[in-house]
Amino acid sequence: MRFSDETVAGIDISQDRISIALLKNGKNGPELVKWVAAPMPDGAVKDGNIEDAVKLSKAIWELKFRNRMWTRRSAVTLFARPVVMQIIDMPQQVPSNIRQFVTNEVKNCVALPSRDITLDFCGVGSVKRAADKKVLVVAAESDRMVELVRACAKGGFRAELIEPPLIAYLKAIRSKKATGKSEGNVLVAMLRGNILMLCVLRNDAVDFVRTKEIAEGTHNRDDLYCQLTDELSEVVRFYDTDVAGNTGKWDITVFIDAKQSPKAAEDCLKSKIQAGRLQVRTIEDAYMDTPVAAAAADKNDPPSPIAVGLALNLLSAQESDDVRINLIPHEIERAREAKREVLITANIIAAMVLIVVLAVSGLSSMFGRAHRNAMVKQSLVEKQDTDGLVVLHRHLDARLQVLTNRLDRIAQISALQRDVNWVELFDGIRKASPGSVRITGLSCQDGTRVLITGLAKSSEAVNLFVNLLEKTNSIATVTLLETHEQDGQNKLISYQLSCKLAIRSAKVENSG
Repeated sequence: MRFSDETVAGIDISQDRISIALLKNGKNGPELVKWVAAPMPDGAVKDGNIEDAVKLSKAIWELKFRNRMWTRRSAVTLFARPVVMQIIDMPQQVPSNIRQFVTNEVKNCVALPSRDITLDFCGVGSVKRAADKKVLVVAAESDRMVELVRACAKGGFRAELIEPPLIAYLKAIRSKKATGKSEGNVLVAMLRGNILMLCVLRNDAVDFVRTKEIAEGTHNRDDLYCQLTDELSEVVRFYDTDVAGNTGKWDITVFIDAKQSPKAAEDCLKSKIQAGRLQVRTIEDAYMDTPVAAAAADKNDPPSPIAVGLALNLLSAQESDDVRINLIPHEIERAREAKREVLITANIIAAMVLIVVLAVSGLSSMFGRAHRNAMVKQSLVEKQDTDGLVVLHRHLDARLQVLTNRLDRIAQISALQRDVNWVELFDGIRKASPGSVRITGLSCQDGTRVLITGLAKSSEAVNLFVNLLEKTNSIATVTLLETHEQDGQNKLISYQLSCKLAIRSAKVENSG
């Protein structure tokens, strides 16, 4: 596992409190730098949604600056209702546009009445058999995601990742123990308020997920734990009776988002479920399953394991078996990319202007030296014969030709700036890039063509990229120069494209 050196924050927002954990890379892996928690202000949230964003932002701001958390990068809990989290079986003939296929499947879900949704998905299931390919998809209303990002921004954090709490908790506990080496099934359940989330892992891959809201009329904690036990028993019974190749061995971890240890929940579970290993965790001891050393945590105010998992997912480089979901809305990403592109374009223009200025200054100096040399040589010519004068003239002509060629190159650079709309070109390339394609290199040598190199998940993704590029206004034609399947488990496709630019010179426009 590879980690960056900077400090990142995990922000766990629940119905009752706000928890923040700071992590950074240490000598032996991630280190918990600092963690804080505070009760949720009255009226800030209601029924799993943000009710008063100003109160929520103020609470986050006070936690950050009162505890001197000098970092902006953060990952935040998916705090919204309704939320769809399910596994979709992929057809044997995998569609070329997987995102569109998943989007169409989710839009048929009655749990999301809004047509404007944000979703993300990742591959799960067996990595050895293509027939077992599945995707885990999570979706929520876009407006609620935008509101969550803005609340964090006003609280002093830049939200780069929005993730369901169950997935963050999975990351936290899987970083500590190798669940994939278990001989049986791994069942992880989380109870937050009256929302139950559970996940089954087989062969270290997510095989089943479920999110269920316990009946609102269940006010007695014992009744709540009985319903929790019934739900887990149903899942265990299904796998033991209906799933082929099931060993009947279970490793069960239940996280109840409460401070006091629910002895009644553990007794109820052990009385009805037979498992090789069954443990019930709360806020008091759940951090013991994370990479955070037990001695490093204050037992009176332990860190939230969900906040730790959020920070881990932001801090660590992606691994092949990671379950990663990010519900940052596209409009937020586009706004951030636009800001970056403006800065990049401004830097490019400033650099090119500096090059031109330095080049002109250098040429002026060279002309001065050439003129002085000519004067000196002229005085020597008066003492030499006619053959020496001819040689001197040839030498001066050659030097003047070199200087003229350099001035022509400067003129070409200046003309390139007027002819090519770099901002429009970069924006067109960005909009034409599918989610399954990454650009690793971009260069322009003669001002008429741009060479693009990168990686893609499949050849179909490369062809889609080519078709989308040809529809942009700044590019006339696109030529696929090379594709090559790389070695390794991911089997990525490296590609190289040559794009002929659509030059729009001011002279041409005026003549038209």
